Amino acid sequence: MRRILDRIYRQLRDSDGLDPDLSTRDLASFSVGKGIQIIRGFVWLRANVFLGPRAKILGRRSLVLGKGCTIGDGVTINAVSRGGVTLGDRVTIDRNASLLGSAVIRSVGEGISIGNGASVGAFNVIHGGGGVTIGRDALLGPFVAIYSENHQFEDPKTPIRLQGHIRKPVEIGHDVWIGAHAVVLAGVSIGDGAIVAAGAVVTKDVPARTIVGGVPAKVIGVR
Repeated sequence: MRRILDRIYRQLRDSDGLDPDLSTRDLASFSVGKGIQIIRGFVWLRANVFLGPRAKILGRRSLVLGKGCTIGDGVTINAVSRGGVTLGDRVTIDRNASLLGSAVIRSVGEGISIGNGASVGAFNVIHGGGGVTIGRDALLGPFVAIYSENHQFEDPKTPIRLQGHIRKPVEIGHDVWIGAHAVVLAGVSIGDGAIVAAGAVVTKDVPARTIVGGVPAKVIGVR
């Protein structure tokens, strides 16, 4: 049984197999939980995905799901947007993350696209108002925030909430690692293989294979 489950896991996740130190009891519990999630995904989304409890999906017609995706407990996805929300094969959206193709119905956003094998950490907020693209195998730690629009604030006589927004797309390359609690602001491009340190605030483009950290983020190394 362990060999069968190991083979299934390798195929679904395109990765190394199960840890050999995992006890039979824990493996059984894990397998039952995943079985329930795949049934829930088929029933509610008509797709080959693992769907956790309390997940909320808005705009199902604008949501494109690859094979073997995981949508965790309490995840919110609002796919209502011009480009919708697209998750590639084996994308993981960890618990309580929010993917917002649009934040408000009075101004429809551009949407979000996430490449194969990427992982979005717990409690992430990805705001696709101006469009967010995340490449293959990207890793986003917990509590990462990505914003593709900003409030306008030039007129001091008018409340900021009434001055509208400036939208600029965010592009995150393949094999990028963004550490916990980092913030990526509108208009930023992060090159392939780059690393963003935990807690950084990224306000400018990051070249490929560059390591940045700090507030605002600055180059602190290369790979």
